[in-house]
Amino acid sequence: MQKTVSVVITTHNRPDYLKESLAAVLNQTVMPSEVYVIDDGSSVSYEEVLSQFPQNQFTYVKVAVASGANAARNLGINKSISDIIAFLDDDDIWDTDYLEQHIAMHENADAVTSGYRFLETPDKIHINPIETITTEVIKKGNKFCGMSGVTCKTSLAKKLLFDEELKNSQDWDFFVRITLENAVFKNIPKDIYFYRRGHVSISTEVANMPLEKVFPRLKAFKKHKALLGKEAYNDRVANQILSQIGKKRNKLSWIALSVREAGVFATAKVVLGKDRIKRKLLFKK
Repeated sequence: MQKTVSVVITTHNRPDYLKESLAAVLNQTVMPSEVYVIDDGSSVSYEEVLSQFPQNQFTYVKVAVASGANAARNLGINKSISDIIAFLDDDDIWDTDYLEQHIAMHENADAVTSGYRFLETPDKIHINPIETITTEVIKKGNKFCGMSGVTCKTSLAKKLLFDEELKNSQDWDFFVRITLENAVFKNIPKDIYFYRRGHVSISTEVANMPLEKVFPRLKAFKKHKALLGKEAYNDRVANQILSQIGKKRNKLSWIALSVREAGVFATAKVVLGKDRIKRKLLFKK
C-alpha cells in the first residue's frame, strides 16, 4: 500500500509566492492526502490567492501572531495524520514528480532530502552525491538542502519537532537529531525542486549584521557542542562569525569576537585560509 503524505507549507506575507508553491503541490503526479498552509501571522491578505484553488484540496491555518517558521512547521506537524510529512517554504517550487520520488525512497528510509536548482538561474544546481546521511556526515554541516527538500516519517517528526528557540540552522539541528535517533536518513542525488534565493541574499544580510546579532546564530552550535567536539565546534563558530568578513566594515571587531568565542587557531584558519579574504583584509579600506 502506498504511503500517504501530508504537505506543510509555511508562509508569511508572500501570497504571490504561495500561489506558485501551492500550485506545484496540487499538480503532483502523486497527490498528497493533506495540505496545510500555515500562515505565520501575515499582515497581508491571502484571500485572493487562496480563492483560485479548490478549497477542498488544502487547509488554510492563520496564526494570530508571527512566531517563526519553526513554530509554524510544528503546528503543521501536530495536525498531520499521514504516514509522511513533506515540508515546503512558500518561496520554493517542487517538480511535478517530487512527492513520487520521495515516497519511493521512503520504502527504505525514515527521512529523505533531495537536490535542487536555483529558480533565478536554473542551470545552476546543487546536488550532494552522498546517499546516506549519518551523524558523522551531518555534523560537518548541512550540505544537502533546506526544508523545502525534506520529507520525514510523521511519527519521527512528531517526536522530534523543530526547536523554536533557533533562528537559523534549524534544518541542520533537525537533521542532527534525526541521525541521533538512529533513523535511516537518505538523500536523493537529483535536483527535483526550485530554490528561490530572493531579492535580498543571506550573504548580504550577514555582511551588514551588527555584532550582537550573531549570537542567536550560534545557538545551534552551542546546543550540539559536545557532539561536534572542541575543534569542530570552534571551526563552526569561527566560520559563522567571520562569514562574509571581506564585505564587513568593522573587520577587526569581528575578528576579535571570533578569537573570544572560538579561539585564535580557529579564527586564523578562517582568516588566513582564504586568499581572497586575506587580500580584502589587507587592502580594502
